[in-house]
Amino acid sequence: MAGSLLKSFSCPACGGTVKIHAAGHSISAVCEHCSSVIDTANDNFKLIKKEHEASRPTDIPIGAKGVLDGVKWEVIGYVEKRDKSSMSYWDEYLLFNPYFGFRFLLQSDGHWSLARVFKRYLAQAGSASEMELDGEKFSVYCRGQSTVEYVKGEFYWRVRKGDFEEYTDYIAPPKMLSVEKIKQEINESLAEYVAIEAIEKAFGVELDQPNGVAANQPPPFFGTLARIWKIAGWAIFLALVLQLSMDGGTLVNTSSFHLAQGDGDKNFSTPVFSLQKRSSLWVTTSLDVSNNWAELDLSLVNEDTHNAYDARQVIESYSGYEDGEYWNEGGRMAESVYAAVPAGNYRLIIDPSIGQLDLAGMYMSVEIKSNRAVWGNFWIIVLFILVFPVFALLYRWNFESKRWQNSDYAPGS
Repeated sequence: MAGSLLKSFSCPACGGTVKIHAAGHSISAVCEHCSSVIDTANDNFKLIKKEHEASRPTDIPIGAKGVLDGVKWEVIGYVEKRDKSSMSYWDEYLLFNPYFGFRFLLQSDGHWSLARVFKRYLAQAGSASEMELDGEKFSVYCRGQSTVEYVKGEFYWRVRKGDFEEYTDYIAPPKMLSVEKIKQEINESLAEYVAIEAIEKAFGVELDQPNGVAANQPPPFFGTLARIWKIAGWAIFLALVLQLSMDGGTLVNTSSFHLAQGDGDKNFSTPVFSLQKRSSLWVTTSLDVSNNWAELDLSLVNEDTHNAYDARQVIESYSGYEDGEYWNEGGRMAESVYAAVPAGNYRLIIDPSIGQLDLAGMYMSVEIKSNRAVWGNFWIIVLFILVFPVFALLYRWNFESKRWQNSDYAPGS
């Protein structure tokens, strides 16, 4: 990839071989044998700072090549940094491609992000609680000071152990906007979370699994949670439309009877009606009772098999005037449900018992409907539809709580 850019020389401090992978671009290099910092801006290879620290192994070795976002990158530098206050550590790998320039591969607690430095004026960068970049809002996640703990490889700036900087990280998962201040210089970078599997595949390495939730880690159901709730909303709407279309049911039979004095042992029967398929039946009976009661024994009889389905209804209505106020209780209507009645020809036989009947008697009306909608079933369907969206929402909420527990700038805190 960069054969013409690769050159090597002997370290002026220890004599070990120092390889330069981006000659013409790098201005400093750190000897992997003794950690001395060397000026590579010219061919003199002047020693900037002499060290005596042995090389440390890194998760991705210097010189490793891998493809990320369709571009083949080479690892040419490595920096380990530490936050001064929290004592947390993270790694920064410098990647190089002769056509695409430099990128940074960041690692913290097993989480990885690919970052690029950009040059753009951002008002109040580092001091504002929110930043906007290309129409996307970023919220501050952490602020602090970092110091360089270890360095090796080559870089396009001068870096050595002990360097420190002020930093502010803003997040809009899966992106992170970082603002770094070194004296009067401000550097801004935009990172995007990369799955550990992609890093392992790209560089052919085996890495430790991530620990906890990263600041810019994509949340569960990223990009789909709103769609999940939208689909659930439409499903509930369709269920409601279906419920309303079935709410009145289908009228099967309506009959009216006159109950007269002396009919105490008389039964009443509706005309024969047919059910073309297994259905549920709602039998609604109305009696004009006033300060009176009635008991109705119902028997739904199959004309072909003579199987009978029995039910009982009680209707009572009382009212009066007491202590200057009118009162009433009960009602003049009752309803019974026959569930899953087989197809066939039926008649309903009614055996009434009335508390009192005057000379005018009393009228009784019967209405039979099939397949009337049951609202209880509708609410069961709604609960079933909402199970997964609610689970997804709670899972997301728990995930976000874990994300912000390590931040001093959690929303609402």
